[in-house]
Amino acid sequence: MDLMAAPDRRKFQVRCDAGSPGRFEVGTDTLSVRVGQRVRAGKEEEMWDSIQILCKEQSDGSLTVEVLVCHPDWEEAKTIAAIHSRPQDDGTTTPNLKCDLQLSGPGGLHRASGAK
Repeated sequence: MDLMAAPDRRKFQVRCDAGSPGRFEVGTDTLSVRVGQRVRAGKEEEMWDSIQILCKEQSDGSLTVEVLVCHPDWEEAKTIAAIHSRPQDDGTTTPNLKCDLQLSGPGGLHRASGAK
């Protein structure tokens, strides 16, 4: 069975190619992905989750994918992108995506100029 075939009822999909260790593909209703990388903290090395991708359905039925960047010196992660879709809206021939592409700050995520 092809888990990525449309139209199924799953809201999100992820495809991961990890080189020789393998591949991973799945369709799902919610998704959380963390990407870690090795960093040095003093004399010790550790893995740090530098990117988080959070996918969920909103109360109005729209779908949101948020991309957050994390840094050990920051108190909290910063949202660098939020992509919104409304798959339930019929009658359009173009993808109905809205992309917010600025860093979150005290006022939250702001729409980048030209974004729909």
